[in-house]
Amino acid sequence: MQTESRLHRYAVAAASVPLATLATTQSVVADIVYESTEGLTIGSFGAIPDYTVLSIGDYGAIQLAAGHNSAGPEYLFRAVAVSDSKGGERPIGMMVNFSSGSSKVLELQRFAAGDLIGSAGSLNKSGIGVSGKDEVFVEGPFAEGGSGYLGFAIEMEGVGEEAYRYGWIGVAWDPSTFELTIDGFAYETDAGVGIAAGA
Repeated sequence: MQTESRLHRYAVAAASVPLATLATTQSVVADIVYESTEGLTIGSFGAIPDYTVLSIGDYGAIQLAAGHNSAGPEYLFRAVAVSDSKGGERPIGMMVNFSSGSSKVLELQRFAAGDLIGSAGSLNKSGIGVSGKDEVFVEGPFAEGGSGYLGFAIEMEGVGEEAYRYGWIGVAWDPSTFELTIDGFAYETDAGVGIAAGA
């Protein structure tokens, strides 16, 4: 796992700031923890979906499932926070929207590269990226396929008020093969600091 300091991104800008300004400016350093999944692909044609579990530091885990599902829609991809913390609360929540389709399920929010993920918005333990049945319906933010980012938030304890660390998971859905490719994930180390999708 790699930890990359954001400080190097500001080195050029800081070098151009007058010294008098630097004397009155405090330095804020936040880190982004990034983990590659090396293009892990799950799903395909079959009776049940494939799944994988991403461990998000010491905070919990997110299960991603993709492929055919004989117990529900013919095909799907979804994400579920699978680890419980003390008292049964899930410290990780997926960023979701209510579906505009017929099923009214919670859909995962789809972010584009560079979009800021920094407000907890609506969080839920699970959400759907796509669900469908051949020649009947297809719905979800990844219904047309392609790549994007899923947002998640890690609820922090002991900070005196509700605060979150924000993160993303890079994914690509192929609607012709029912495969989900997971490119990695990242999250901020500081509570309340947003993260750009793909950063």
